Amino acid sequence: MNAQTPAGSRAADAFLPLPTSDVEGTSVGLPPNGATWDSTIVSSEDVTRDGSRHHPATRISSHEYQRPRSLSMAERDIAEELVQYLQNHVKDMPEYQTKAQIDELADAYRHAAMLPPITKQSLGELDIQNIISNIKLRHDVNFDKDLSFRPNNEGQKGKHKEHYSRMYWLALEAELHLYTSLFKGTPPLRSSAHADPSVYFQRAQKRVPKVFETIHEVLKSLVPDRDHQRVNEHLDVRMLMQEIEKGVCDMVALVEWTAGLLKEHCAPMRDEWVDKMVGLMRMGATGTALNMKIIVESLKGLIGMLETMKLDVANHQIRNLKPLLIEDTISYEKHHHLDRIVNKRSKVNYEAAQRWWAAVVQGFQVHHGPATKPVNRTGLDMFAQAVVSNVFSPDIQGNLPDTFYLDYDRLGALKSEIEDLVYFEICFSMFNKLRRELGHDVALSSAARHRLRSSLTAIMGESMSYGSKSWNNNSESLSLEIYRQAQVTAGRSPVFDHQSLQATNEYLCSLFCNTFASHASTLEATIFPQIFSSIHKHSNSSPTELYNSLVTSPPPNSTPPFIPAPPTNDTFSFYNNTPQDRVGDLARRISHIVLLHWRIWAPITYLQDDTSGLIAYLPPPPPPQPATTTSAISQLASPPPPAPMCSAPTSEHDVHVVSVMKTGEAPDPGSGYESSVSDQTRLP
Repeated sequence: MNAQTPAGSRAADAFLPLPTSDVEGTSVGLPPNGATWDSTIVSSEDVTRDGSRHHPATRISSHEYQRPRSLSMAERDIAEELVQYLQNHVKDMPEYQTKAQIDELADAYRHAAMLPPITKQSLGELDIQNIISNIKLRHDVNFDKDLSFRPNNEGQKGKHKEHYSRMYWLALEAELHLYTSLFKGTPPLRSSAHADPSVYFQRAQKRVPKVFETIHEVLKSLVPDRDHQRVNEHLDVRMLMQEIEKGVCDMVALVEWTAGLLKEHCAPMRDEWVDKMVGLMRMGATGTALNMKIIVESLKGLIGMLETMKLDVANHQIRNLKPLLIEDTISYEKHHHLDRIVNKRSKVNYEAAQRWWAAVVQGFQVHHGPATKPVNRTGLDMFAQAVVSNVFSPDIQGNLPDTFYLDYDRLGALKSEIEDLVYFEICFSMFNKLRRELGHDVALSSAARHRLRSSLTAIMGESMSYGSKSWNNNSESLSLEIYRQAQVTAGRSPVFDHQSLQATNEYLCSLFCNTFASHASTLEATIFPQIFSSIHKHSNSSPTELYNSLVTSPPPNSTPPFIPAPPTNDTFSFYNNTPQDRVGDLARRISHIVLLHWRIWAPITYLQDDTSGLIAYLPPPPPPQPATTTSAISQLASPPPPAPMCSAPTSEHDVHVVSVMKTGEAPDPGSGYESSVSDQTRLP
């Protein structure tokens, strides 16, 4: 091989020949089919107010350490020599001034993942066929107005993902440095039995070809069929690697062409990001002094741009399909669960759910006597009471059966909110007692209540929704603020002494421990009439009507279905201390969960004596639909004309999508979708 770089080349000496054998070394990172998405549906928070989570599209897969394959002694020698060669090459570069930086670069080259953090496989859960067969997503869509996918970068898993992503890009930077050094032949390779440079070139190439492959695959999944040939021509990985070997690969031109294609298909708001990516490549790959950090930043930006485009497409598809997904919820979920129960593939403990329901009925009859209403109406009443009692139960896990697995997150969020409201009420009760002892025995103004609530909320801060432990841990600060505001409200100058503050804190802790249950019962008695009224009002509503009434906020001037009696001046009731919109919001969210769950599971489990009757409820499979040759992305990525929430399908493609949504099966290969979609339900 000619060791000289042809004149006029740009980034050619940063790359090398196409590998002809397996790469060696240890791989850490996402598995090829790993997903990097939070597949529970989200709005702008990690957990939405209704308890649903972001589906960035996924389930989250943490990076896993992959066991390396066994290497021969010769392979290990070459691999280690390449690492030493890399360290010698970068030791005099200003960006690697310390031994720790050089060692980190070498370690990343040895052990980082072979594939980029974003691949076609990791983006697979954003594909339309996976969206419409995702049972969790299809259930969550009923409860979230701002449904969207986004990457999940929060918490420990987010930090874990960020760490391995950083190691990957550092390893890519190391590989580019190694390419440059090997291509120029400086420093020379040590004399050994493996002195043939081509052997070292092949072993050095771990990640660059795979970056090109990833860009090629993801681009083809994003653009219409008519552009696939252009992508194949410009991103032919073998050809690119041969150009790199010959020193004629123009990375700037390649990135500029890719940027033009992206601008044709992505939203105009992304143009600035695309231009920045091109600018970085020009800065890093133009001239003789290549800057590998900047080149890697450009490639990282390109991969990130492809991820964002995929998210944009998926979110656009969700917005278009959302009305159909919501309206078909009950039919789809019945078929989904029945099919698994009948075919012994369900992870739901059907018998345990029946035993739970039998206990609910028995308990109801003990307290209320035999049912006199129609079975379904009485059953709904009993079911609603059981769910509400569970939500207000101090037991964190509760005793609800597996049939609630799609609502566990929502119910957990409701429990946390209710627990916080109860602790607020306890704090207000203590405040009321203190101000009366200080001589303030008149009705409290709404401004004073708001001031105290704001102060307590500020003290709790991010500790909200973390249970009784957080409230007890903050009891000293809470009791101090309650004591201070009680003195101010009573018209006294705040006076503090250690004995009074200690007694106040002990009193608040005792209230937390001894009065929580009674305050929770008061809140339950306040909110249940609203839930009961909402359930009976919407008992025959379609899923779309439930969504519009119980998720979409009611008009500002509307009257709640139930308003508790106004409190008297000498009582400090829950209603007087909590904004009514919070009470109404909780009632609507609980009612929505109850109604949807009952409509889906009552005929399957609660009103069934045995599984033999399930067959009658299992709808027949839909007739086969004609396949369409039009690309799914091109069909669904363009917005349809405005239509009512439940409009009938008007095209062959729409008919096919709706049939898939109803059966939960993957579309046939002729539709342009990928086949073999797994929709196996997993219990949390």
